[in-house]
Amino acid sequence: MDLGIWSIFITSFLVGFSGASSPGPMLTMVLAQSSIKGWFESVKIVTGHAILEGVLVILLLLGLQPFLQNQVFLKSFSFFGSIFLFYMGIGLLISLFKNEIHVKNASPLKFPSVLGGILVSISNPYWLIWWITIGVSFLTQARNYLILGVLSFYFGHILSDYVWYAFIGLIGQGLSLPFWKRIYKVILYIASIFLIFFGGYFMRYVFLG
Repeated sequence: MDLGIWSIFITSFLVGFSGASSPGPMLTMVLAQSSIKGWFESVKIVTGHAILEGVLVILLLLGLQPFLQNQVFLKSFSFFGSIFLFYMGIGLLISLFKNEIHVKNASPLKFPSVLGGILVSISNPYWLIWWITIGVSFLTQARNYLILGVLSFYFGHILSDYVWYAFIGLIGQGLSLPFWKRIYKVILYIASIFLIFFGGYFMRYVFLG
């Protein structure tokens, strides 16, 4: 394989890894869901995230960047995502108050985790802004190597997400072990509050820009 293609793959992995490891609603969701239902929830959530990013790459390649940069679209994007974060955070909080959280038996997420990964990505307007700025720069370089270049960029980028969030999923599952029983629910309370916080923070973008 051409060294340029390997360079794109490695660079997109390293840049993606730095972004994936940043605190945010997806990290909080993965930690909470993995502590309740096991580490593999992280893989399902990231798969939803990867599907959405694959669709976005196709849209950018089709020249829809100006539409994606439209403020009405960005704010609508953020609004519905913020509602999802409120739903997740409040649902988790209510389940904790009602003592309905039992490892591998209950979850505030009432739909497939893959869909949850899509929605939690949508919730963050800065994720889309990254893609229509930095992501477009990467794609411009990758297109010089045609389809192999684009695929190298995409798979390098999402591999960093899988590696990082699988690690976070293992931490989450570890929190549910008897040894950590005393702090298990405290972590979930903190996660629920953070989800609600991120919902409010991104909703602020909708109304204040």
